[in-house]
Amino acid sequence: MSELKILDGNHAAAEAMRQIAPEVVPAYPITPTSYIFEVFTKYVNDGKVKTEIMTVESEHAAMSACVGACAAGGRVITATASQGLKLMSEVLWNASGLRLPIVLINGNRALGAPLSIHCDHSDSLAERDCGFIQMYAKDAQEMYDLLLQSFLIAEHDDVRTPLMINMDAFLVTHTHQEITVEDDNAVQEFIGKANIKNALLDIDNPVSYGGATRPDYYQEARRNQLQGLLNSYEVISEVGAQFNEKFSRDSGYNYASFGEDYLLEDAEFVYVQLGSSFGTIKTGVDEMRKNGIKAGILRLRTYRPFPSEYVRQMLQDAKVVMVMDKTSPAGGESAPLSMEVKSAMYDGENKPTIVPFVYGLGSKDFNPTHVKEMLELAKKVDAGTEEVFSEESVWVNLRG
Repeated sequence: MSELKILDGNHAAAEAMRQIAPEVVPAYPITPTSYIFEVFTKYVNDGKVKTEIMTVESEHAAMSACVGACAAGGRVITATASQGLKLMSEVLWNASGLRLPIVLINGNRALGAPLSIHCDHSDSLAERDCGFIQMYAKDAQEMYDLLLQSFLIAEHDDVRTPLMINMDAFLVTHTHQEITVEDDNAVQEFIGKANIKNALLDIDNPVSYGGATRPDYYQEARRNQLQGLLNSYEVISEVGAQFNEKFSRDSGYNYASFGEDYLLEDAEFVYVQLGSSFGTIKTGVDEMRKNGIKAGILRLRTYRPFPSEYVRQMLQDAKVVMVMDKTSPAGGESAPLSMEVKSAMYDGENKPTIVPFVYGLGSKDFNPTHVKEMLELAKKVDAGTEEVFSEESVWVNLRG
């Protein structure tokens, strides 16, 4: 029987880890995900799960330990955030290049300087090309649910690719909500046994990892790696549909889809975003609807591989699209999510006005009033009466 519990995102992740029972969890604490290790280590000490906790000296070492343990044939999970993810960066590329189905939990936190322990997406979006599948949870329930699906996606024969699940620092990691925790036996039946391939400890079938390559093969290796990432489109949807069938969820948690839409059927003005801001935007959209403004939302759950066809389908009737990034454009034409949406819509029949917004950096205040202000500015851009700022991004709540 499933059980309702009041958990924050960190505790929800630790609860899912207990049910998954990975063989190895390399641990190096960093705010805001340290609490995952605290809770999970207590589960191990209390005998609720058999897992080897490896306390290491840095995040670089944590991901290196993940590579070794996964190559040896184990299911492996770790967690990090912000500067910790950047310290892992070198090894992230090794993990994906070696096609190791490691699962990484990232608590989205701003990068310094200046130092901030609060939320934005600069850490994970800076690693958008490292070869990991990237998914973004809007709340603790989705964090729990995505973690239960993670290994079925990452270990699939057609994928064999590491997976990163992101949740917003404090806004999800430390915010409590009522979530459904499934029965242990039902979870283990859904997850099944690990799909181990080419294990170093399989001495009857010896393999080697991490060898060098010459110029005549490196590009082929990268293309092969990319194919696994592209194959995950279908697998994410298939595993999500299996999860939907096994465990009942409401429409906001339809995991067969790459995201969640709200009032898109007739929407002329659409907000596109990642992560926990969905509820705030929804409040603003509901107020707009009362005033006859046809606004809607598209929240993407999957960012890598980027679901271009899904985005085109969901935005096919939009007139103005406001794309919201929680990271700076850093001198680019626009920030990462905005660029992806622009690229996707360029190949579609409908080419709406796309207005990029930057908001919530370091958890800067964002509320329904800002949602309405974004719409008014986007309307002016669409009408040609106001230009987008020089960086080609509008900085919400930064205008005086």
